[in-house]
Amino acid sequence: MSKTKRRNQQKKRRKNGVLLLFVSLMVMAVASWYWFGHKEPIPVISADLLPEISDASDQRISERAQELADANYFTLQINPEAVFENGRSRGSIEIVNPGTNVYPIAVDITINDTKEVIYSSGAIYPNQLIEAVYLKRPLEKGEYPATATVNIYDPETKEKQGVTEAEISILIKN
Repeated sequence: MSKTKRRNQQKKRRKNGVLLLFVSLMVMAVASWYWFGHKEPIPVISADLLPEISDASDQRISERAQELADANYFTLQINPEAVFENGRSRGSIEIVNPGTNVYPIAVDITINDTKEVIYSSGAIYPNQLIEAVYLKRPLEKGEYPATATVNIYDPETKEKQGVTEAEISILIKN
């Protein structure tokens, strides 16, 4: 055999060897992807849920998680403008603790300029509202920027759980 033929055969063997190696690597890559990529995800259960529902179905876990989320969700409805005919009259204020809340609240309204609390609601339980109130002291005619401080309480222990604020305006007409 001539040298040229031998060289060509050696080149051919090398090419075939490289091609075989490449195909083998591709097969291993696809097999690895299939093996490691197609496992079912392991569900993670929040620590808040573990004691109560460790053997529950996915639907029960979802329901319990939604219950916990709803219990931690708080909404408030307050009219941004409280209107009084005069400083001594009863005026509309409209504070609502919706039935979707689980927390009782108490609202204090403070005039921004003087930091004077001019109204304190006392407890407002879920599904209760306050529509009209008297102020702690009479105010002169005018518009007063104020802050409604909403104190949120635990329904069982009655301990304060948090505070939120809403800017409102108090309008005294006469």
